[in-house]
Amino acid sequence: MNQNPKTTRCRACGARIMFLKTASGKTMPVDEEGTFFLETENGPEMFVLGDGVTMRGQRVSPEQMMDADRFGYVSHFATCPAADQFRKPRKKDRKKVEAEA
Repeated sequence: MNQNPKTTRCRACGARIMFLKTASGKTMPVDEEGTFFLETENGPEMFVLGDGVTMRGQRVSPEQMMDADRFGYVSHFATCPAADQFRKPRKKDRKKVEAEA
């Protein structure tokens, strides 16, 4: 991993999380425990790899561990019940909101 992330607790749900820097330079909250997954273009979850690359995929069960092709961290936005209160609007949506104000 290209960084030494510190763990903390989510302010909303209390889960243990860490913040990883993505390849684009943004910071993303992820669940503390990493997991093995299969990379799939339309996978249900977003993962962050140790080098900051983000990709979609599908977690594997312990029985499928030998089929896994990646190890990464699940975006906490996918698992936090209160994620919407922390999401930032996309740039185009921010401009729309500002124009309406």
